[in-house]
Amino acid sequence: TGEGRGEELGLALANRSAVLAQGKEFRLALQDISLAFLAGYPGDLAYKLHERRAKCLKELGDYGSADFSARECFESITGAKIDNEKKEKLMENIKKFINDLPKDPGTTATDVDSESSVLLPRIANPNKQFPAFSDAIELKYEEGRGRFGVASRDIKLGELLCVEKPPVFYLHEETSGVNCSNCFRESIAPLPSPTCTQTVFCSRVCQTEAMATYHVVESKFMDVLFQHGLKKKEWFLALRAVTLKPLSFFLENVDKYESHNPDHGLEKTSMDLYKTEDFSSLYNLVGHHEMWEWRDHAYKAFFALFFVRCLQKSNYFGAAQSKDFQLSDEELLVGSLMIHVMEVATMNSHEIGQMEAERGQNWLLGQTVPVGCALEPTLVLLNHACDPTMIRVNIGVSTAGFASRNIRKGEEITDCYSWPFDITKYEDRSPDLLKKYKFQCGCIACKEKWVTFHDLPRSFNDVPDDKINFSPEDLPHVQGKMMNVQKLGSKINQLQQKDDFDGAMSLYGEFNAAIQQLMAPPHQFYVIARRSYASCLWVKYGNKIRRDN
Repeated sequence: TGEGRGEELGLALANRSAVLAQGKEFRLALQDISLAFLAGYPGDLAYKLHERRAKCLKELGDYGSADFSARECFESITGAKIDNEKKEKLMENIKKFINDLPKDPGTTATDVDSESSVLLPRIANPNKQFPAFSDAIELKYEEGRGRFGVASRDIKLGELLCVEKPPVFYLHEETSGVNCSNCFRESIAPLPSPTCTQTVFCSRVCQTEAMATYHVVESKFMDVLFQHGLKKKEWFLALRAVTLKPLSFFLENVDKYESHNPDHGLEKTSMDLYKTEDFSSLYNLVGHHEMWEWRDHAYKAFFALFFVRCLQKSNYFGAAQSKDFQLSDEELLVGSLMIHVMEVATMNSHEIGQMEAERGQNWLLGQTVPVGCALEPTLVLLNHACDPTMIRVNIGVSTAGFASRNIRKGEEITDCYSWPFDITKYEDRSPDLLKKYKFQCGCIACKEKWVTFHDLPRSFNDVPDDKINFSPEDLPHVQGKMMNVQKLGSKINQLQQKDDFDGAMSLYGEFNAAIQQLMAPPHQFYVIARRSYASCLWVKYGNKIRRDN
């Protein structure tokens, strides 16, 4: 039903709980049992669910709760619509179950809702003004360059530099109904939306969070929204930025959004925290409004109007909603804000991905695929480089950034907005960056026009003279250093094949240092190290799922 209630739904959830319990997914089974009762599962059948709950809790080692559920089962048998002989047999079985339980109450079973909370790594020493960053990053501003980050001290490979939960995120249409709309993770037992058929959630926690904010508004026009044909998926972020808040928020804060401040958070007179969740942080990101072509402005306006019409369908504007084709002042305000956020999203949004590998396959052979997109107002303050100093890993909808190599004090901290140099040729990526992001990349990989992976030097013998990092006096030791690189690389690979990714990660610092003693980038060894280390980070922290062959 529309409120997530009804006997049929209760029966369906109960049946799924039986399948989950049989598949040893005990926590998910417990969630479905609770939801079945909430939905209106028939009272005369309640003994079945109490018994199943008791057995699941026993399997999870929560003997105290199992005892309680078994006693609930015993009491509910009296109301069951079964003959007395069967009731007596069931009661005997439950008594035996209770007597056989260990007397130690055991450990309290963590319910699936607790597990559904995404656990993010914590930055040991956050930046005092930009708390989503580590204090290892210092933010600066230059005219014509904008805001950017540099290392305030030496940073080691793998150090956690940024953790940010985006204020605005949107699941792609093709993954809707499979991945959770609120945290983007897949679940083998998703919960349906109480108000539409296109959306699922992984848990009651995510369902409740979504229903308290954007989902009630959006669910009233999801059927229309998914027939739009919009190619720029990041523009949905503009709609979500509005549906997350009531109309009153924008009306009360309209004065804050009359002008764009490109150095927001770095004004000399400001010591206020730069908060990820503050709409001003999102609003003042770069949009390059003056650099868009007129046909793009028209395209944005068309979809902003479409989004306004969607919001009208959900009665978002209330008494301020127009009655004819002429938009009200409130609708024009929201439409204008969405156009601005479309520009911001085009320049600043990131894809949110998940690592996928076949069952039994080593994670190193997996692929990271996009499932949605997000706007992270702090993370996007970092500039682009085609050979970035930071690796991004998605955890739910959030992003954690780790140092991709050792970074010297004063060196710029960089992200990669598009494809890195080792995947896409300079001749292709340079005009693409200029067209989409409105800048000409000046990183070392572009200045020196580094070639893609397969054309890079692949052995020690291929290293150009100007990239050699040792002198003639070092020649007697070079052979030993080369062997050390090969030995470390082999050891890392062995650990990864055994799924010991923590062990492998502990050797990358030594491996990178050994390469640096011999040569400077670019070289296949450097790229393999970065890619492989990124895979380890994804396995340890990131969204990942196994697929059937």
